[in-house]
Amino acid sequence: MTNAHLQPNPIAYPAADAGRYLHRSGGALVGHLWTILPAVQRGLLSSRLPDAQPFSAVVEDPVAGPVQLNGLYAEQPESDTLIVVIHGLAGDASSPYVQAAACAAVQQGFSVLCLSMRGADGSGEDIFHGGLTDDIRAALASPQLAGYKRIHLIGFSVGGHLALSAALDRVDDRLAAVAAICPPLDLDLATIAFDDPSCSLYRRHVFAHLNRRYERAAERRRFLTPANVVRKAHFCRERDALTVVPRFGFRSPEDYYEKESVAGRIHELEIPSLLIAATHDPIIPAHSVRPAIANASGALTVRWVDRGGHIFFPSGLNLGFGGPCGLEHQILRWLSQH
Repeated sequence: MTNAHLQPNPIAYPAADAGRYLHRSGGALVGHLWTILPAVQRGLLSSRLPDAQPFSAVVEDPVAGPVQLNGLYAEQPESDTLIVVIHGLAGDASSPYVQAAACAAVQQGFSVLCLSMRGADGSGEDIFHGGLTDDIRAALASPQLAGYKRIHLIGFSVGGHLALSAALDRVDDRLAAVAAICPPLDLDLATIAFDDPSCSLYRRHVFAHLNRRYERAAERRRFLTPANVVRKAHFCRERDALTVVPRFGFRSPEDYYEKESVAGRIHELEIPSLLIAATHDPIIPAHSVRPAIANASGALTVRWVDRGGHIFFPSGLNLGFGGPCGLEHQILRWLSQH
């Protein structure tokens, strides 16, 4: 596997694609439009994973004790491969982008697990952070999933960082390949970027989701910082200092970022991994990703896309892997080769 920093071929935009309004724009505006408009469109017209069944597993935590994990599982009886889809920071198993990837995988004959990280579904079980691979390990250890020969992970945003962390941690011997879409690689640089005034609207949107879920967790887990204190945080570094740092025993936000960032270990990556990044991503900017990529092992394949935003891309996206165009189909095509 090569560390291929390639641009995809020119993209044809179907008339029905929301991208017809975007492809003539340039620079930073493209990233914002591709982040906002498709997200709204997906929210209104999102697909739902057919015949999905509730999934649950338990992870044993040294502080919280047994923590229940939840998700949605669609089994394909003939499939020996499981695709696990991991959401971003403010998402869960039912997020439209997660469901879109899951539906594409089912259409191609794979079994799928859409996993909610602990507490992300509003259950109040606990909170998670960007390097917490224990939940993925525990979910994959479920007897319900024991029959699969191969496992592939697809992660979006922070979920992409978790997928790469899981590959580095070798959470399961069956893990064959992972795909990360717009992941932060250096959590410190990503936090600096997201705390910039240009991201204030995104930050407020994400914090609104996180605060609702945190409030439920704080009601159940008395070792968490009170929700009324956390709600006053306006920046990621400030919020991490109140939540992740005391909950998981880090000395400071900087200690958390240093210990958990994929960037510091990406040269050790051995499991084939695909990273898809948007040149004009307004949330995980290119300058926060490129230094880590430069140090990556040959197991990492990289595709930079000019026309796209944070986790959203044109429906005609062609990354050069053959098969049908579109983000989900191209990812699955790449995964199926490993």
